[in-house]
Amino acid sequence: MSGQVSQRIRIRDLKARPRVPLELLRDRNPTAAVLAKAGFTSIHDLYAAVAAQFSHPKLDLDTVDLSLELVNFVTREQAKKHSLTPVFVSALELSLATSDPTQLHIFDWLAKQHKRAVVIVIATPQEIDRAQARLYEAPKQRPEEVDVSQAELAAASRVVNTLIAGAVEQRASDIHIEITEKETVIRYRVDGVLRQVESRPSEGHPALVSRIKVLAGMDIAIHHAPQDGRIKLPLAAGEIDLRVSVLPTYWGEKVVCRLLDNRRAAQPLEAIGFDHQQRAMFLEMVRSSYGLVLVTGPTGSGKSTTLYAALNAVRDPEVNVVTVEDPIEYQIGGINQVQVAPKRGLTFASALRSILRQDPDVILVGEVRDQETAHLAAEAALTGHLVLTSMHTNDAISSVTRLLELGVEPYLIAPSLVGVVAQRLVRTVCVACATFSEPDAAELAQVGLTAAPPGTRVAHAHGCAACHQTGYSGRTAIRELLRIDDKLRALIAQRADTEMMRAAAIASGFKTLRFHALRLWLAG
Repeated sequence: MSGQVSQRIRIRDLKARPRVPLELLRDRNPTAAVLAKAGFTSIHDLYAAVAAQFSHPKLDLDTVDLSLELVNFVTREQAKKHSLTPVFVSALELSLATSDPTQLHIFDWLAKQHKRAVVIVIATPQEIDRAQARLYEAPKQRPEEVDVSQAELAAASRVVNTLIAGAVEQRASDIHIEITEKETVIRYRVDGVLRQVESRPSEGHPALVSRIKVLAGMDIAIHHAPQDGRIKLPLAAGEIDLRVSVLPTYWGEKVVCRLLDNRRAAQPLEAIGFDHQQRAMFLEMVRSSYGLVLVTGPTGSGKSTTLYAALNAVRDPEVNVVTVEDPIEYQIGGINQVQVAPKRGLTFASALRSILRQDPDVILVGEVRDQETAHLAAEAALTGHLVLTSMHTNDAISSVTRLLELGVEPYLIAPSLVGVVAQRLVRTVCVACATFSEPDAAELAQVGLTAAPPGTRVAHAHGCAACHQTGYSGRTAIRELLRIDDKLRALIAQRADTEMMRAAAIASGFKTLRFHALRLWLAG
């Protein structure tokens, strides 16, 4: 179609044609006499002149294969009333064929309604009538796409409400809705582990996905490309956000909803697993007048929660705090939050450059992913700003190596880095059904110990109604806090290897993730 649309009327043809009176555009079936009086030999000659006069392409609409998903963008009633038909849609544009290009109000309305630029092509009224018949009167069901009725959508709405309520009740972090050949499988991720909660016939899957897309502000007509959206729902104790991702798979679209409870954004450090000593050390880091503080760990280890708790600890009317995130998970009052938008040129690096011109005191960079962002963050930390950010590394010491691998020079890292927090989330045994006993030799050997302190009793998971028979309820964080002292700064400047820096840190009293995990295990 693109070749046909691009065929524009030549300038010399435009000069040779008479101008089309506007009243002639309203006449859908002008007679030969009317056409001749206006200077046209045929209906096609007339609309070639319309195309030239309004600078729009002329399209042979009878040769265009119309996608049935177009009915989701222009209703049959709108098409009939305004003598137009949709002919092509993409993520950025909606192409409309019309015989009357003066209807600017309907074009503007459709552009705003579907958040796309509207492109106009010209066709005769008769071609448009035939296109409407093909599009709106043909059977809508395709072999690979099942038509969704209003009754199915209504039923899907109730199912979605029940799923979200169940996820909140079970403290799930994610809802997974997956399609197989014969069924739709629904799983919750609770305490870091996926748990199947139900399965349904696969026939209802398209309606379920469509309902979630509508709630998340997605395009229900797109089935073969990934989409992202967001749902905001009220709760008795506040509100909850769902970050929604839709991914096309072999049997249909898979949906994952990440539940973001805004109440978690205001948690103090004590509530997220910092003991007294760690809390004091971390507060010392984040209350530095300048420098770089890193929070590291794998995906789903609670880095964002720790960073938001740090922001709450430093938030003050006298402090200008600006964040750049992808995405913004929680909204915090008194803080300026910037959402990364790479398609519009707003990356972590470009946003960070602009933020530095906003006179910030504290900057949160959601994640360091590339050399440019890492370099800018380190430079900002050296020029009087406190920079908080996250990275994906296995432990605290490895984050220094990672910065070097990203191309940040040691002369920037050594003076700017204040400290690093590495963390994991581990499941806690359900208190309602836990049993306790002294660890035997096999258990001690499994964790690398030869003996335990006298009187040690470790917890064992069993399972009950309170924990949905899993034996676990909730998670807690284990952390290692690395404070960068003068000895470590000298080693960083010398590009010392990871083991040398780890040995120096341990000699200065550094306690590893393994140490904190064993401490919690031995404490039951």
